[in-house]
Amino acid sequence: MNEAGVLIAAGGTGGHISPGLALYEEFRNAGVRALFLAGRRDARFSSLNDIARDDLNLYHAPHFSKNPARLLTFPFAFAGAVLFARGLMKKYNVAAVIGMGGYASAPALFAARMMKVPLYLCEQNSVPGRVTKFFEKHARKIYGTFAAAALYLNQKDKYLHAGNPIRKKVMVDARKEAARKAFNLGHASRVILVIGGSQGALSINELVFRLKKAYPEELKSVGIIWSTGELSYHNYKERIHNEIEGGSVYLSPFIDQVGLAYRAADVAISRSGAGVMMELAAMGLPSIQIPFPYAADNHQEKNADEFARAGAAVKVGSAEAAPEKVMPLLLDLLNNPRALKRMAERALSLAKVDASKVIVEDILGEIG
Repeated sequence: MNEAGVLIAAGGTGGHISPGLALYEEFRNAGVRALFLAGRRDARFSSLNDIARDDLNLYHAPHFSKNPARLLTFPFAFAGAVLFARGLMKKYNVAAVIGMGGYASAPALFAARMMKVPLYLCEQNSVPGRVTKFFEKHARKIYGTFAAAALYLNQKDKYLHAGNPIRKKVMVDARKEAARKAFNLGHASRVILVIGGSQGALSINELVFRLKKAYPEELKSVGIIWSTGELSYHNYKERIHNEIEGGSVYLSPFIDQVGLAYRAADVAISRSGAGVMMELAAMGLPSIQIPFPYAADNHQEKNADEFARAGAAVKVGSAEAAPEKVMPLLLDLLNNPRALKRMAERALSLAKVDASKVIVEDILGEIG
């Protein structure tokens, strides 16, 4: 591989890290050295283990806080992170820096600006985040998931609606029956996938538990593949064992074979982070979207609106996400193959499965 390569800066959530990994893999496939820079707190993401040891770097990327004590130390911590990124870029003769959004990418982007290294931005959401807004005037290109994001930018001419990079390991080609057997759900008549994002979602976990408890007969033949997140796993494992009779549930803190889970499911109940949503679209999986109400700039609400308008999902507000509201929606979908097929087609129409290739080829075309 060429020693001069690119630096991908990502962290904070799986929604930033996963598309960064997709680009990392695409650059490597193109024979280009790719370094990956994430925050130290991101070491908890097992997906980082897929990066070659020599390519992965962790640094202390401070999170901006209004807490007076942290506010005082922020400039020093940020400066330290910038120096670390500069050292990395000099050592490996980095030719371009790609920021995936989130606080962990900011020091690396700042270092790129100081060193006059070309910088590029990837914006996952329909409303651009703070990092994108701050660095847009310094970026050569801004690659986005939603066309609507350009409306919020001053540098609209730099925006390319490329889609959200998706890892090849997600794009599994498997028959539904075989995929279900991987989760011990080969006997299920229908399967629901519950996925609350990289860290789970407490309110969605509680909703699904209450659905199982309140509607045992309706869900008797329905399997559930349920990603709880690390913090909630043991709690719900115990409660399901003690309080719920019958039914098939595959419970896990994190679904390693997420591509198979998408293939196994008929419908998903999901938070509205762009990463998960675009994976659902790429796999043609209809969904009930329950946006996180406290997401920055209300971006999850707007992401969900995009899918609902397209007919790819049904949106349910967090305040309305009660079993008696969600169960009729679920039954309407599960018992209506035509509606599911129509939603699946509309989800696929939103997908840009070649986003990684488009972005990597565009960057390499500019930097040579």
